Amino acid sequence: AMLRLWTPLMLLLLLGAAAAATAATPATTRGCQPSCGGVDIPYPFGIGAGCFRKGFEIECINGGPVLAGTSLRVLKLSLDPDESQVMLPIGWECYNASDPTNTYDNWDYGETTMNNDGVYRISSTHNMLVVIGCNTMGYAASKPTKVSNYAYQTGCISFCNNSASVQDGLCDGVGCCHVNIPLGVTDNYFNFHEYDHSAMMDYSPCDYAFLVDRNNYTFQRSDLKMNTHRTMPVWLDWAIRVNDSISDDILSCKQAAKTGQDACASAHSGCVNSTNGPGYNCKCSKGYEGNAYVVDGCTNIDECADPAKYPCYGVCKDTQGWYGCECPAGYRSHDPRTEPCTQQFPLAAQISIGKHHTPTTCVTFMPSLVLI
Repeated sequence: AMLRLWTPLMLLLLLGAAAAATAATPATTRGCQPSCGGVDIPYPFGIGAGCFRKGFEIECINGGPVLAGTSLRVLKLSLDPDESQVMLPIGWECYNASDPTNTYDNWDYGETTMNNDGVYRISSTHNMLVVIGCNTMGYAASKPTKVSNYAYQTGCISFCNNSASVQDGLCDGVGCCHVNIPLGVTDNYFNFHEYDHSAMMDYSPCDYAFLVDRNNYTFQRSDLKMNTHRTMPVWLDWAIRVNDSISDDILSCKQAAKTGQDACASAHSGCVNSTNGPGYNCKCSKGYEGNAYVVDGCTNIDECADPAKYPCYGVCKDTQGWYGCECPAGYRSHDPRTEPCTQQFPLAAQISIGKHHTPTTCVTFMPSLVLI
């Protein structure tokens, strides 16, 4: 009777444990949407309940991915490097034709707030601030938020003597200027200092400022009259900064290890501290590739299948986590991964040793001269 009572109870406990394990590692992602609009959605990103880690939710709207709770379109989500590319709005102000000294609230700060859970930092490596206009001072700034007390402000000034002084492809202070941005930027907005535009309303009626991938923008004179609804591609650095099961922020690998609940779910993976802001990322160990945030997500690399990346001038043999490379019998090399294998002995010696197991004698016949 006791056995009959314990059996269903144990079954319930086992099912509960299995459910808890699934909740703790939703990275198994069975049944989760793998992509949206041609963009891969790898965990910790995900679409739908149970498919993403806190702060990494993606929504698939009108056939394309956006950061959840925003209208920011996603172009790419990458695990290695730990980056996302999104489209961010520009900031602008346009002067009134009847009073070119004032914008009369005809402006948009282009503010972005995408960091409710503190996951993202705007990449200082890939992006730059661009300011466009004549007699224009624009700057980008951030305010302290609930996830960061960090605030910054940076900008530049551009001038134009006339419309002819502006040249396509040049952004060096004449109609266009650009500056780098600092590390640690979470959110962003733009602002301007108003200057008299009376002499330039026909060719520079507005001021513009935006963040953009430094390899994805070239200034054109036509940008002095840019569409105010334009968006720009911007790279974001992301990291695990908040643990799902506790309220405290996770600022480093060391802190994550103390909780025993770090996000690195796969065997053959490790923790790496974030290089832009607090937090950490998970990487597959050397010789493995894949998704370190998923159970069994890091798989062995077959180095022998990619000789261009993993050279071997001898006989290649794949192993777990690396590969062997040895010269064939009768050949040698200091390192067959970097230099070709050569025969161990001269050819004559090899023939002598390989074909005969007893010493040999060489006899030379000299021709003789016979006089008649």
